[in-house]
Amino acid sequence: MMSRNNRKIIRELEALKKQIERLKENYLLRLQTLPEGQSPVPAKQAESAEWQEKNEKLLQYAIRAGNDNALYKTVSRELKKIIRSGEETVPVSALKEVLQKMEKVMKNSDHSEIFLQKFQKLYPHFFEHLLAAHPDLSKTEQKFCAYLRIRLNSHQIAQAMDVSMEAVRKNRYRIRKKLQLQADDSLEDYIARF
Repeated sequence: MMSRNNRKIIRELEALKKQIERLKENYLLRLQTLPEGQSPVPAKQAESAEWQEKNEKLLQYAIRAGNDNALYKTVSRELKKIIRSGEETVPVSALKEVLQKMEKVMKNSDHSEIFLQKFQKLYPHFFEHLLAAHPDLSKTEQKFCAYLRIRLNSHQIAQAMDVSMEAVRKNRYRIRKKLQLQADDSLEDYIARF
């Protein structure tokens, strides 16, 4: 028989799965509702079905990386609760071992590095042009700009970078300041030019 904590974990995993689907649908809808003449990609590349497929795969990878981080945190939190409760339906030593392995996997899975490699294949000159115009951007800010370039929203960026929404807000503020954007300038539209 499944314990109450296990059922809760399963419900949370199902909720995360639904959230992934909603995020994907929102992105695809956003692409379809862009004003005429405005494209999230350069005109030459927009015509390429191959390029569009690669861009969608990149987006899916970024979302999956963020959701992996959220999943790891959720399961880790639940396992810690089970361990603290002292329930003996599952040996605490076994749960501790699972938790340690999962935390090790989480630390070793460097989704951001893989994302950046895939991003650079799709947008080979993005960082070069961005840094030529704004050489004072840090590596973290450059990665943040890459997520903005593929039109991830703030929540998706927070998950992908494994940071809080407050950290995303502060990053956006610092980047806007470094790029010297006015209050009515769109950060996403500016980044899309590179």
